[in-house]
Amino acid sequence: MGIFDTIVSDIGSALSDPGKLVTDALDAVLPDRLKSIGDAAGGLVDLVVGHEPQAVSLFKEGIKDLPQISASSSSGDASTAGVALATEEAEPPPPPAADGTSTPADVASLLALSPTDFMKAVSSGAVPADVAGDPTAMLQIQSRVNEIAQMNQLVTSMLSATHQMQMSIAQNIRA
Repeated sequence: MGIFDTIVSDIGSALSDPGKLVTDALDAVLPDRLKSIGDAAGGLVDLVVGHEPQAVSLFKEGIKDLPQISASSSSGDASTAGVALATEEAEPPPPPAADGTSTPADVASLLALSPTDFMKAVSSGAVPADVAGDPTAMLQIQSRVNEIAQMNQLVTSMLSATHQMQMSIAQNIRA
């Protein structure tokens, strides 16, 4: 079933479960390893419009898909770097030093770092001089920083929404 078939079939149920529509649209656009983002977005939509059971279901599916994100981001290959030039050759990045203080040689090796190592390298200033002087490379670095920030914000929102749901359940039990 293609993206349009999925969306067309979900239009009829958009009023009863708008989060499902959002989830299907994002799942059709995003890679398979990022399915939890679609589930979280759909869950948030359902939560906002007052469909708590559907929101809980989508949040549970999103939590099940979270290991795919962490596995793909920790693998460190060029395909999971987030922002990669189409003209780059796919060669594996050099292994990090044992103490973690090595400076990446180029933008590809910097982008291939895990999110934690990438943020450490950028915040400590371990960016090669030729990368720092290249506006295109700096845009790639900024894009990766934005992706990491969005992922952190998404996980924070999911945790907050889960907490709110748990609190509403506790309040309903008390009542």
